[in-house]
Amino acid sequence: VGYRNFFASVLAGNQKGFAEAVRDSNIPRDELYICGTVLSNRARTYKDAYALTNKGCMENLNVMNKYSNGKIDYLDMIMLDYPCLNDEALIGQWDAFANFRDVDGHVVHLAVSNFSGKQLDTITNPPLTPAENVGLSAGIVPTVNQLPFSIANHPRNLMDENARRNIHVQSWSPLSSTLPRYKNALAEVGKKYNKGAAQVGLRWIVQNGGSYCVQSKKENHFEEDLTGVFDFELSDRDMEILSDLQPPVGF
Repeated sequence: VGYRNFFASVLAGNQKGFAEAVRDSNIPRDELYICGTVLSNRARTYKDAYALTNKGCMENLNVMNKYSNGKIDYLDMIMLDYPCLNDEALIGQWDAFANFRDVDGHVVHLAVSNFSGKQLDTITNPPLTPAENVGLSAGIVPTVNQLPFSIANHPRNLMDENARRNIHVQSWSPLSSTLPRYKNALAEVGKKYNKGAAQVGLRWIVQNGGSYCVQSKKENHFEEDLTGVFDFELSDRDMEILSDLQPPVGF
């Protein structure tokens, strides 16, 4: 189909199968962009969050390395699936990520998912003193914040708040809420561009400055979600119509 950017998620449970597919493919590793995830948000202390996140990082890499027969020996990006609920543990998560990248050298980019503006500020400018020996990753900014951004869910100022921190927004599950509610409206807009409802929904995300992560069991859907999204542009009026389908709330 042509995809080269892949998201192997702990929550999706697709790491082993993905690694096996990479192993069996003829695509060179350096032509792939591979992102793994870590789930450590239940930790409540800095120490526990650091340890659980570090463990998750290594398990993620080891699984993909093992089942790819060594073809995946580093990750292009690693992502925290969810933030811890308090500042201390949150900083523990981010410090472990920084160590995985800057000390161990196992990953190129660091990312987060489902982080609010306040939580982003906590990890980049931790409200703790150096004497407490935490917040060693202060100043390291996530490359991506993956959020449920879509026509059905586009909080006010979400894009601007991430952009001013130099963080790119990637939409997870970009169509799961949009199509059940607004499929007919999207299809109507799509008629003038000879596009389907899904392609219109994804194009709206792109023109708002975001990207998206899709999943499917059907090859034709993968084709539509890639090749059918970047060869047209929604008019300003159509962007406005689509945005107005769901009034924004605060970010």
